[in-house]
Amino acid sequence: SFSGWPDVANILQQVNTSAEALRASEEDCAFGVAALFLHSLPGIERKHGTEAARRARAHVFRVLERSEGLEDCRWNEMINHAMFAHFPMLLGADPRFTKPEACPEGAPKIFVYDTKEMADRPLSCSRTGFWSSEVYVDRFLRHSPCHEADPEKADLLFIPAYLTCWELQRSGGLSSHEKAAALEAMRQHIQNLPYWQRREGFDHVFLFGASAWQLPGWRSLFHNSPVLAVESRPIESNGEAGGDEQETLCWHCEDCFQNWKDIVMPPVTSLTGARSLMGNAKAFDERSLLAAWHGQHAESDKAKVRRAYTITNETVRVSLLRELGSLPDVSVGSPVPDYAAIMGNSKFCLCPKGASSYTSRVFEALFAGCIPVILSDDVRLPFHDVVDWEQFSIRWPMDQADRRLYHFLHELLRERPKQVQDMQLRGIEVRCWFDYFGLEKEPMVCSPYRALLDALGHRVSRTPRTRPRFF
Repeated sequence: SFSGWPDVANILQQVNTSAEALRASEEDCAFGVAALFLHSLPGIERKHGTEAARRARAHVFRVLERSEGLEDCRWNEMINHAMFAHFPMLLGADPRFTKPEACPEGAPKIFVYDTKEMADRPLSCSRTGFWSSEVYVDRFLRHSPCHEADPEKADLLFIPAYLTCWELQRSGGLSSHEKAAALEAMRQHIQNLPYWQRREGFDHVFLFGASAWQLPGWRSLFHNSPVLAVESRPIESNGEAGGDEQETLCWHCEDCFQNWKDIVMPPVTSLTGARSLMGNAKAFDERSLLAAWHGQHAESDKAKVRRAYTITNETVRVSLLRELGSLPDVSVGSPVPDYAAIMGNSKFCLCPKGASSYTSRVFEALFAGCIPVILSDDVRLPFHDVVDWEQFSIRWPMDQADRRLYHFLHELLRERPKQVQDMQLRGIEVRCWFDYFGLEKEPMVCSPYRALLDALGHRVSRTPRTRPRFF
């Protein structure tokens, strides 16, 4: 959940009537108390603020220091540390992301605005799944070695806004009018930022982390500004998400993303997800499945899920179910609990578009060590200037997501096994560029953050410091 476990203070108050009693609990079961605190940090943050969560985390480590060397099997084996191992990075306490000397040559110096409630609660908001790039990019830029505290000296100014988190966590009780007013207030806040007029937005950077670019009036607002986007063809609609299904029309925007200034970012594969996929990955020659995909689709038994895919006219997932679902060496269908094990037992991982053209399955496939088969005709993939996608993935036409794809993959394995093996190894080699957590390589050497700094540095180098005057 967004909140993690219940607020630890409420639990501790029920069993500890004094500081002495709490200390006795910590001495009696230090690792249980530590686990309780760590799992509860997002809840503490939501109720008491990020600084309170930071203090609670510091207390945990004081408890653990007193118990060093006494770790038991429950702490080592039964606690899923990936649930909170990313918190140090979000709080600026992971030295791998903060070394002052590690700012790459040619990278821009970036100032990050304090946008108050538009970008608070990072621990809680980081739990928005693959949409949480809006959180991780912001927290990296705040604490990175390329951060510039003085906006006058900065090459670029980043505007953090956790729009997806706001949509999921805060706007649920709002009427459509109240929601529109809140979004308009955010837009006005951005337009009134103190350095916005300095270069008419040319040196300001904004990120959209979801399949819709939710901010009203973004076209005119970010006409000159670099936009970071997970979805380069955002979904637009003629109605509210909860409106009449028969009257709601959705379409992909064809001209929103501007190649000359905008940058595609990868979605976030969560730390728990990435570790699970990597941990379940078999050696390539030991995998028994030819291909796999499991996910939501337009024939789901859940009405809301069904509608989400129907109104965006998604068909390729249904085609996979109907055409490949009965084949013996293929596993396709709805979400399953052993998803990571299935992916790690498959040579090819099918990556169909969903409601939007981008698909997080591509990046999950890389962590699972299988070859992504991309079934999204119009998707823009990130970091083409860093990686050559043809070396480790296959793009296949959506209207041929049937037995022709099945036979092609079998023929590829049979006729060119060395090429297939090389593709798989290359995918493992380059997946660090899509890893927001530095699982395998130093993040300032290979990560989405490094690729972003390089891309922004390139844009700064070709953008004039002052706007040209025309007479």
